[in-house]
Amino acid sequence: AASTEREQRPPPPRRPQRDDDNDGYGLPDAIKMRRICGFRACAWLLVVLRLGLGDFIFYSVMVGRAAMYDMMTVFGCYLAIVAGLGATLLLLAVFQKALPALPISIALGVMFYFLVRIVLEPMVVGMSTNLVMY
Repeated sequence: AASTEREQRPPPPRRPQRDDDNDGYGLPDAIKMRRICGFRACAWLLVVLRLGLGDFIFYSVMVGRAAMYDMMTVFGCYLAIVAGLGATLLLLAVFQKALPALPISIALGVMFYFLVRIVLEPMVVGMSTNLVMY
């Protein structure tokens, strides 16, 4: 009698597979971290990281605006934007969820734009005119 009851019970319902993180190409929408453990060490594997076209447009507008003034400002903005992207990647590793790529990079870019233009450029020009740098 016990074996017939087991046979008559329906199987437990299967959990539906989540397909909301798939973009049709087999790539996740945001970033995914997967833990890989070997014999003695464990590491995190970064599966996918993508930036949108809007991010690159804002970065290029910032660097283009800096190029209208001076090359020193261009280098300052470029380094600030790359540092902001690095900080965003660190935050992605900590929070392990999708974060916007623009805020930190643009904030650092604007800050360095004005710092280089107002502080560093007059100092370097003044030093070079007085032959202090050479």
